[in-house]
Amino acid sequence: MRLVAHRGFAGVAPENTLLAVERAARVADGVEVDVRRCGSGELVVVHDETVDRVTGETGRVADLDLGTLQSLSVGGSGEPIPTLAAVVAAVPPDVELLVELKEPGLAAEALALCATADVTVLVQSFDEAALAEAREAAPSVPRSLLFAEEPEAGLAAARELDCAAVGVHHERCTASFVRAAHDAGLSVYAWTVTDRESAARLAAAGVDAVISDFPDVLPGS
Repeated sequence: MRLVAHRGFAGVAPENTLLAVERAARVADGVEVDVRRCGSGELVVVHDETVDRVTGETGRVADLDLGTLQSLSVGGSGEPIPTLAAVVAAVPPDVELLVELKEPGLAAEALALCATADVTVLVQSFDEAALAEAREAAPSVPRSLLFAEEPEAGLAAARELDCAAVGVHHERCTASFVRAAHDAGLSVYAWTVTDRESAARLAAAGVDAVISDFPDVLPGS
């Protein structure tokens, strides 16, 4: 079972920052980041619609230009909100980069940026329209549909979108669900796992990867 660093191991590092990504890439099999478009048009790596929680300042990401975002400090760390281009350049080729599209209208540009580097990409989203755009923009780049409820419907939607994987809330990842996903040709990524007991259960269920805030969550780590 592989380990993916959720927002660059957000439990131990300032989430979605270049520092977090670089550190996580040294120990994880994959790194997951969130992508939005900022007010000046660039694709930036930040989870929320606003900067309030992560920086203590206020404002919508879509309304703030890149210069403003890069003047802010994520979690008081001194690390700014990075561009997707900077993150792509920081991930080594042997580490999978999970690019979560937080909204439609990002896929073509995001995948073009990823294509500029020697990086293995899995593009994921809760938004089916965003994944449809990704399929159109770069059909050969694998996709993953994210969902937390109605696992059977999620699997059906993932098949419709020609996904390679599904990203599922860990509580939904039973052995029977994982078997059904594998039978459909889909890998299973379980999110967001924060303790070893859950990780051990998921390993026993046959999950392919866990997405975690912590680097030491796998059994035996």
